[in-house]
Amino acid sequence: MLGDKVRKSLRDLDRPLSALRPAADMVPPFHKLAVDVIWAGFRIDPDAVRPFLPDGLVLSPASIGVLGIYQAPSGYGIAPYMRGLVGVSVEGVRGSDIGEGMFVIGNIMDEPGAATMRKFYSGATVEGVARTWRDGELLHGVASVGGVDWLRATIRPGELRPALSGVDNFLGLTDAGLIKHADSTVADLADAEIVTLEITDAAPDYMRALRPVEHVFALDAVRVNSIWSEPRVVGRTASGNAASVFLALIEDTGRAAAVVRQDGTLIEANASGRVLLGPDGPKAGEPLLSGVAAEKHALCQALKMSCARKGPRVSEPIALTRPGGGHLLAYVMPLEHGEHGGDAALVLLADPRGPERRDAAQMLQLFGLTGAEARLAALVGVGHAPRGAAAELRISEHTARSTLKTVYDKLGINKQSELGHLVARLQYL
Repeated sequence: MLGDKVRKSLRDLDRPLSALRPAADMVPPFHKLAVDVIWAGFRIDPDAVRPFLPDGLVLSPASIGVLGIYQAPSGYGIAPYMRGLVGVSVEGVRGSDIGEGMFVIGNIMDEPGAATMRKFYSGATVEGVARTWRDGELLHGVASVGGVDWLRATIRPGELRPALSGVDNFLGLTDAGLIKHADSTVADLADAEIVTLEITDAAPDYMRALRPVEHVFALDAVRVNSIWSEPRVVGRTASGNAASVFLALIEDTGRAAAVVRQDGTLIEANASGRVLLGPDGPKAGEPLLSGVAAEKHALCQALKMSCARKGPRVSEPIALTRPGGGHLLAYVMPLEHGEHGGDAALVLLADPRGPERRDAAQMLQLFGLTGAEARLAALVGVGHAPRGAAAELRISEHTARSTLKTVYDKLGINKQSELGHLVARLQYL
């Protein structure tokens, strides 16, 4: 685990991590409003970084490191605070429920936020200060520990694009183990040019391992409204079987789901699924919702087709009557692996009263697509030509067309219209 190297580095600093603790009733989700955020991405030396990754994590193919410096003057639960951080893009090994995310290797933060950060999100957090300030057309930032600079950056912001939203996944190591949390943001954002970017000699070895080899991008976030979700323990042993792994991954996307046998009985549901099914909904071993014969027949037929790997990747929507009235929509798709892979399927649940258009890219990864493949498939699936999708993703048209062939092979389809049909369903789950 990361403990052998990073924990030793933390001990070698010979600095108390502070006895201060936040109020006992402060638990995630937390909210923050950050200002004048520097966020820079760069390529790293993979061989230098790998020794500092926990078991179960591997570097993403792009090997992108990040450096962030900002101040959060207001919020709930963890703010106000100031922070400098370094991290790297990673993914989980096969058989884990980790998925993709940014692993936070090191944090500099003032108290009491640092104690909260260590407890819930990242044990590799030391007490320090950070600040950013504007000087003409430049935005400067520095993060220090004990009066000594560890991180420095200067960027030149470009044109402002207000009120952009997104969700990012972050990973960290705590006493509970490897955790994952979602950071949902609305930001006033501008692309920027990196003028200088430095992880100094005073920084510990686990931070110096991320020294930039090549600058890739920079962002200036004038204002970021953000909610940090409750952390979830992930890894090979965090979930007992493939059903739990799939359900946990789908929970990260905010969708309701359940694993259901061919005969329509419930095996397990994720947290969002249990909420949607309601307090009077089925328990494990009970039929999924409907006692209406026609609805039960339609559901069991879709389950049978999915378990046999026949028919579409995602079934047509099936209306199921809820206890006490009203309906849910059920979409059935194969459960690819694990002890229930042959006799059960994954059922995605949605409330038909107000379907909300969603980004299908996260769900497409459940079909075995990589993040890059899923993002391309989501764009092409909503009607973008390969050339337009390539421009949007800043890749070549040749790469886009080659990647699409891989996408079609993995999904078992042959043309864009079939991809569009699948994406349309995933958008409204």
